[in-house]
Amino acid sequence: MLPAFTGSHEATWATICLADMGDSGAAVVAIPQMSPRNVIWAKQGKWVHLAKVAFEKYHLRKVRRGSTYPIHEKFILKMMGIEKLKS
Repeated sequence: MLPAFTGSHEATWATICLADMGDSGAAVVAIPQMSPRNVIWAKQGKWVHLAKVAFEKYHLRKVRRGSTYPIHEKFILKMMGIEKLKS
């Protein structure tokens, strides 16, 4: 049995979703993931399909290289108001 984590950080539970629907798609950002939300943003269009393809290529490259949380990813998420952990 694993010991309970008693750290001083908690997860932020933000979500970014790119849903691919053929040659179109929908993008959703929700902060926090569960209600009540402070931010919810949703858009649709062909750009979402292109963004999803680009993200999949980026993610596979990241996995192959063994890079878990690159610094540029941290900065981009921070610009969007999303942080992995709250202190």
